[in-house]
Amino acid sequence: MDRGLSSHQRSLRGSAAARAALRKASGLTARVLVVDHLGSARSPLAGVLRGAGYDVVLVGSGPAALAALEQEGADVLLTDLYMPEMTGWDLTRVVRARGIAGTRGRPLCVGLYSAVLSGVSRALLARAQVDFAITKPGDPETILEAVERALAWAEVA
Repeated sequence: MDRGLSSHQRSLRGSAAARAALRKASGLTARVLVVDHLGSARSPLAGVLRGAGYDVVLVGSGPAALAALEQEGADVLLTDLYMPEMTGWDLTRVVRARGIAGTRGRPLCVGLYSAVLSGVSRALLARAQVDFAITKPGDPETILEAVERALAWAEVA
């Protein structure tokens, strides 16, 4: 399994950031579509994801996210839950109803990123076909771990 990896690459395997770097080094850069109506929320999240080697696309609304998914595709959709035009729940419902897949034909991973997740149970996430949820602002390792876990699941699904 380690064949073809440098000693530096093998030493990075522990953390989510390290796994993302290994993914990038192997030519499997994942695209993350970040959806939030607040630029002040999108920018720090984009910095964390880009710093780990992800290709990041930023949009400010659900309709813009649907257009970006149609035009560019993504491997992970990370959306705010409460947005004015279309909520994260509504966006997820449309994405799942349309059967939008990830860029390499694998399932599109959907994550919620919100300051308000109280009352959001695992059962509710499962019914909505949401793969993970992260509380804003979220520390970088938690964000990267959730994204990497979802991508790993999509690879074997």
